[in-house]
Amino acid sequence: MLRKILAMTLVLALATLTACGAAVGPPHDLVERAIALQFSQTETELLQVLDPGTTHLPPFTIDRVKITNQKSLKIDDLRSYYLQGTYDFRLEFRDRQLSQRDNPFEIYLQRQVEGKTWRLARRQLSQTGTPTDTQITWTTQLVM
Repeated sequence: MLRKILAMTLVLALATLTACGAAVGPPHDLVERAIALQFSQTETELLQVLDPGTTHLPPFTIDRVKITNQKSLKIDDLRSYYLQGTYDFRLEFRDRQLSQRDNPFEIYLQRQVEGKTWRLARRQLSQTGTPTDTQITWTTQLVM
C-alpha cells in the first residue's frame, strides 16, 4: 500500500513539474500590448494616407485576445515566438465609436537575453544583388 502511495505521489509530482515547464511563451498581457503596438503603428500609417491632416490615432482598446497558434523559433539567436489568433478592438472618436470583433493577428515576439523584456519583431525583405536575391532581416521594438 505504501508503495502505491509513493508511486502516485511521484507521478503527481512529475505531472506538476511537466505542467509548469509547459507554460512557456509570452504572457497573455504582453501579447495584448504587442498587438496594440502593432495596431497603433499600422492604423496611424493608414490614417495618414486617408487623411493627411490627422496627426494621431484616436484612443482605442484591444481585448478578447485569443491565441490559436504558437510556434517557437530563433530570431537573431534569441528565443522568439510566432503567434496567430484574433482580437477585438474599439476606436473612440469624438462623435462615435468603431468596434470590430475577431480581427486576425500575426506577430513575432523576441525575448531578450536577460529574459526581462520582450520585443515586437518584424520581418524586412532586402535585396542583395540580383532581384531574386532576397534576405530576411528583422527589426525589433521594445514592448512596454
